[in-house]
Amino acid sequence: MSETQETRDKVKWLPATALVVASMVGTGVFTSLGFQVGAVPSGPALMLLWLLGGLIALCGALSYAELAAAIPRSGGEYRFLGVLFHPSLGWAAGVLSLVIGFAAPAALAALALGGYAHKVADWLPQRGVAAAALLLALAAHLRSVRISARFQTVTTVLKLALIVGFIGAALVLPGKGDVRWTPEFSTDWKLVTQPAFAVSLLFVFYAYSGWNAAVYIAEEVERPRRTVAMALLAGTGMVTALYLLVNAAFLKAAPLKEMAGVLEVGHVAAGAVLGTRGATVFSGMLSIGLMASVSALVWAGPRVMAAVGRDLPVLGGLARLNAGGVPVRATLLVSGLALGFVAVGDFGNILTYTQSGLTLCSTLTVAGVFRARKLGLAPEGAFRCPWYPLPPLVFVTLSLVALAWSFAVSPKPTSAGFCTCLAAWLLYFPLVMIRSRP
Repeated sequence: MSETQETRDKVKWLPATALVVASMVGTGVFTSLGFQVGAVPSGPALMLLWLLGGLIALCGALSYAELAAAIPRSGGEYRFLGVLFHPSLGWAAGVLSLVIGFAAPAALAALALGGYAHKVADWLPQRGVAAAALLLALAAHLRSVRISARFQTVTTVLKLALIVGFIGAALVLPGKGDVRWTPEFSTDWKLVTQPAFAVSLLFVFYAYSGWNAAVYIAEEVERPRRTVAMALLAGTGMVTALYLLVNAAFLKAAPLKEMAGVLEVGHVAAGAVLGTRGATVFSGMLSIGLMASVSALVWAGPRVMAAVGRDLPVLGGLARLNAGGVPVRATLLVSGLALGFVAVGDFGNILTYTQSGLTLCSTLTVAGVFRARKLGLAPEGAFRCPWYPLPPLVFVTLSLVALAWSFAVSPKPTSAGFCTCLAAWLLYFPLVMIRSRP
């Protein structure tokens, strides 16, 4: 392949940013509020919750941007932890990425898509639509990197246009929201310091997860040391502003009691502002828009497993690329697992289970910034985390607090996430024993 052809086939900053935005904006922001308003019935406290999530995500993005500049290779946490600490931790992160980093979130995004489609036409089965969405994403990402980039950009632009349109309608038209917007320090402080606030923060973590998406395809990105950092920071900043506006629109549109415990909170909010027919149209368009989230996970996830396959010969088949640069077997594996989650999983338990393991993994990765600085891995002039060491310290501290509170309130799914991490780490050692065998 000529240098010109290779450069043309590389992913540029716009598709890389679209990947970050699409990975973040999806299931979480359109489902999380229903799980939060019951325990945190306060506009200021809820806005603080989402603002705090955005600041934590930005701290993580700044840290990952420095790691990507120091280690500009695909694989994300698998690559970072393996280089900075020990290959066994990298392997554990790779397995976690496969199961709870991409397959389970892809299933959640597809289930949310199916749920909104069911609101449009009740004869459409949620799981059936979810499975169809996963198969469509699989077909879109099996051909070539160039097609993947175009599909991701188009679906992301469509979803953002829909969200911006809804925000405008909700903020301009009369709403039925009854949430308290006037700050009451003593009341809001009690809400913020209760364990339920930390559990709600885990839901917010899930909504913001994906801020690191560009690192998984670093080797497919043009000038990765610069472009990956741009995609992480631009995508995270854009989504933080968007999330604050979306949740403000939801709270203005619908009463708290109608949203409490509801999965398709966007449908409820749209119904309150636009009426039954408008809510049906909104849900139909949103189900199409959520395709960008499913697509992002099906695109990024296989790149982690391909990186694992390049390092462990026993899994070498996952690293094989087709003529378009796509790791076909790894893509089939991630999609197959996601289909399995769709078939048997429960949305709420999958979400808590997923986020506890992911938060633990990303926390350790962000802590790797200190190790990377000590080793001096970044070349001169590469991106450096500003205000160091504050961003990684903030991310690590608040993530650990949220995990501790999550364990106190939801011990079973949180423990399941921790046990998955431990099992993934222990699996590394027998694989190493057979890696040199013919």
